[in-house]
Amino acid sequence: MTLITNWRTVLAKSASIWLILASLVASFGFFFALVNPALMGWSPICFAAVSAGFQTLAIPARVMLQKGISGLDRFRADQSGALKRRYVGLIAGSGIALSSAIAFIGSWEGLRQEAYRDVVGVWTVCYGATGGVRPGDSYSRADCDQMLAAEIIRYEAGLDRCLTAEVPLGMKIALVSWTYNVGVGAACGSTLLRRVNAGDLSGGCDELQRWNRAGGRVWPGLTRRRISEMEMCHAALRSGA
Repeated sequence: MTLITNWRTVLAKSASIWLILASLVASFGFFFALVNPALMGWSPICFAAVSAGFQTLAIPARVMLQKGISGLDRFRADQSGALKRRYVGLIAGSGIALSSAIAFIGSWEGLRQEAYRDVVGVWTVCYGATGGVRPGDSYSRADCDQMLAAEIIRYEAGLDRCLTAEVPLGMKIALVSWTYNVGVGAACGSTLLRRVNAGDLSGGCDELQRWNRAGGRVWPGLTRRRISEMEMCHAALRSGA
C-alpha cells in the first residue's frame, strides 16, 4: 500500500468540527449495533427509533464540504474515473440515416457479392471489404449491407474524434463518405476539417472537390464522387438537414 503524498495535510485539514461530530454520532450508531433492547431495558420500537436517528444524523457530517485540503478542488472536478456514456454518432444513432449512408456510399464503392482480387491482388468482396476474405467467398446483398453499415459506423466514430463542429445530417453523410474513401488520418489532418471546425461549413464543402487525386493523378471517378459529395454537403446546409 502506498500513501498519498499529502497525507499529513489531509489528516490535519480533515479534523473539522463536522468530522468530529460524525465520529461521535457514528460511535453511538456502533454502540446501538452491539447492544440489544433487552440489555438496556428499552422497548424494541424505541430502541430502533433511537438507533435509526443516530445513523441519520451522521449523514450530513459525512457529506459536508471540507475546505482547505490541497488539491481537493481538482479531485472533485476530476472525471477520469467516471463511467462514460458511449457516444453514438449522428448516422449511427438513426436507422434511416444509416440506410441513407449505405445507399450513398455503396453506390460509389460498388457491390460485388463474389470474392475477387483487386488491382493489387488483394481478395475483396461486397463494398470493398478485405478483412478475412478468401477465394470462393460469397455474400448476400443483406450481408454486404450489414458489413458496410459496420464500417460506416466505425469511420463515423473515427471522424468524430476530430470533427468538433455540429453539422447537418446530409453534410455528415458526405463527410463520412469522403473519410471512408481517404481514411480517418487524412481526413483529420485536412484543411477541410480545419475550416469546418472553425465554423466555415460551406468552405469545408467546397474543399471536397480538391480530393480527386490518387497517386498524384486526377481520376474521373473520384472527381464525380467528390462533386456528388460536395453537392450533398451544400444541399444539407441549405435545407438544414
